[in-house]
Amino acid sequence: MGEDRSRFGKLFVSITLPGNPRAIAFSGIFHTGATSLWWPLFSIFLFSEGIGILTIALVVAVGLGLGMVGAPLGGILADRGKRKDVILLASGSMLGGTALILIGLVANLPTLPSILLGFGLFSIGGTFGTGATRAILFESVSESQRGIAMSSPYVLPSLVSVPMPFIGSLIGQGYGWAWVFLIATLFLGIALVIKWWYLREPSPESPMRPLIDGHKKQRPGGWTILGPILPIIGVYGLVSFGQQMYGPFLPLYFTRYLGAPVNFYGLLASIELGMMGVLAFVSGKLVDRLGALRTATLSFAGEAVAVTVMVFVRNVLLAGGLYEVWGAIGMFDTVSPAVYIGASVGRERRATTIGSFSVATRLPGLAGPALGGVLFEAFPPFILIAYSGIVAVACFGTWWTNRHFRHLALQGTGKSSPSV
Repeated sequence: MGEDRSRFGKLFVSITLPGNPRAIAFSGIFHTGATSLWWPLFSIFLFSEGIGILTIALVVAVGLGLGMVGAPLGGILADRGKRKDVILLASGSMLGGTALILIGLVANLPTLPSILLGFGLFSIGGTFGTGATRAILFESVSESQRGIAMSSPYVLPSLVSVPMPFIGSLIGQGYGWAWVFLIATLFLGIALVIKWWYLREPSPESPMRPLIDGHKKQRPGGWTILGPILPIIGVYGLVSFGQQMYGPFLPLYFTRYLGAPVNFYGLLASIELGMMGVLAFVSGKLVDRLGALRTATLSFAGEAVAVTVMVFVRNVLLAGGLYEVWGAIGMFDTVSPAVYIGASVGRERRATTIGSFSVATRLPGLAGPALGGVLFEAFPPFILIAYSGIVAVACFGTWWTNRHFRHLALQGTGKSSPSV
């Protein structure tokens, strides 16, 4: 019994990390809650406003493109100034973008321009704070807790936000989408206040030796080019392309191709949030124990199997169950790149590097919605067939990188020895 209590105590301490991770987690309850009300249903919302499939692809691509601007700019500002200020500015941008969509709906403004403007501002904010948030989490805990710290924006927020997509579908279908965006705007405002009140700028750390010294080249100014990171950029760039290819059309796959009610898909998205919340914590523990690359390899392998099976399923309930398995497994690799990149560079370049990595991996995703729209119009399961092949290649990519750069297997485990 004493041993069980000790293990439970360690688990409890891991979940309730003090300071900045806790502030990010609790503000994330409202942040994730707001986004979960409408983002899983975004294509359904656009379709209900009379926007066609290829135009939906255009809207998503524009948002992705604007997000490319936010990530590196926010990272540079966070490294040169204060991480907290960048995080607050990013939250304010997301708040403003959501409010603009709300105003457009209430004031009966032209649908497409108001949505493009609001979604664009929201997308910039969504990536603007990426580097600063992950850097401040990385710098607020010890090396052995980095995986858990990086999962803090996902675990509690995802669990608490479980009913939000279902609630969003009920409100949107029953009372109008303006009410959905009103609630989302209020939630984002609360999240902004929590971050402003509780976040603290981390104290500067001593310069950290990158874990992959044997594979670096120096340029003037101290910039480090890390050769073994390039395959990972390729892997996550390919996955980003695949995610943006199927993501905007998955709700329509269920509602139009399989014939599921809108509320059914909202329920699926809600259940997925709960499963993802649990597995985000598991992901953090796996990264701390196995390393980032091994965890990502397991995740991609599981996704490939789940998506491949889902291609052949036409039963709505069975397809929904496979969708939950797919989404939950996909959460395993969420914290892997953040821990991997964060441990590879010093503090003075950390937020910039994370932001630049985000852009490099998101850039291929710009072409994803266009191809997804074409594939969906031709035969909806094509989007799943294509993505199953993509994650299979990604699985091989992380396995190959881990095999050829064996010292990277310990990235994020807290072990200093490069041996495996």
